[in-house]
Amino acid sequence: MNKKYLVPIETLHLIAGFSLVISGGLVYFIEGLEMALSWSIFGAMYISMSDIGEEEMSEDKRQQTSHIIRRIFGYSGAIFSVILVLFYLNKLFL
Repeated sequence: MNKKYLVPIETLHLIAGFSLVISGGLVYFIEGLEMALSWSIFGAMYISMSDIGEEEMSEDKRQQTSHIIRRIFGYSGAIFSVILVLFYLNKLFL
């Protein structure tokens, strides 16, 4: 029986990726093109990683330490990138 996660790793990568791309757009008005491109490229990499196929993994593979670590960093990336968007919005509008 496959375990269903509350938030799949693919969704976490999409949240992080789109948040970083949005941060790139926002930071353009604060620091310029170079930093905007850097955040946008980083976000695009996250978006492209969103298709890792967690649904097709066996339960044994999901229980491996390496996959658990990826999930922890998936959550971290999603949370930190949303915080980054909020930081840049705050910097732009306050």
